[in-house]
Amino acid sequence: IVRDINQVESVVSDLMELARPGDLRREPVPLNDVGREALQQVAAQFAYRKIEVEVRLEDGLPLVALDRGRFKQALLNVLVNGAEALHTGGRMSVATARAESSVSVEICDDGVGIPNDIRERVFEPFVSSKPDGVGLGLVNVRSVVEGHGGRITLEARHPGGTCARIRIPETMHG
Repeated sequence: IVRDINQVESVVSDLMELARPGDLRREPVPLNDVGREALQQVAAQFAYRKIEVEVRLEDGLPLVALDRGRFKQALLNVLVNGAEALHTGGRMSVATARAESSVSVEICDDGVGIPNDIRERVFEPFVSSKPDGVGLGLVNVRSVVEGHGGRITLEARHPGGTCARIRIPETMHG
């Protein structure tokens, strides 16, 4: 019963998150700091699950206008998804970089990957490859990323795994 209640609470919380996509409190933030905070939050869980994370954060990135809490939650969602794709430990990488007038975060795993039959629909509500998944995590991630004027893409890796790429426009100076 407790597990079911937790599941319902999770769905309700995800739906509430979706209901307020425009409510972003943005301020100039170093993207690497938010990335480090998210990684720190999952460090114990990753260590327990024997997940090795390679971190490559590019120095000197421009500030980006982020709602720190909401954006960190989006990164956590992607990190946890990647971890759940690694059933018996494995490797993940987290990298930040600057590209044109945007900054990017790339989170890759060498897990099971996204099944072909749902690959095109992972950003739709209630689509999930996990047996107890609700299918709102990536919907929320995309909503937050697009609310920041950014884009998220998922790509298959060879021989296995997934790369999530998030691009956010640089904060305009002046």
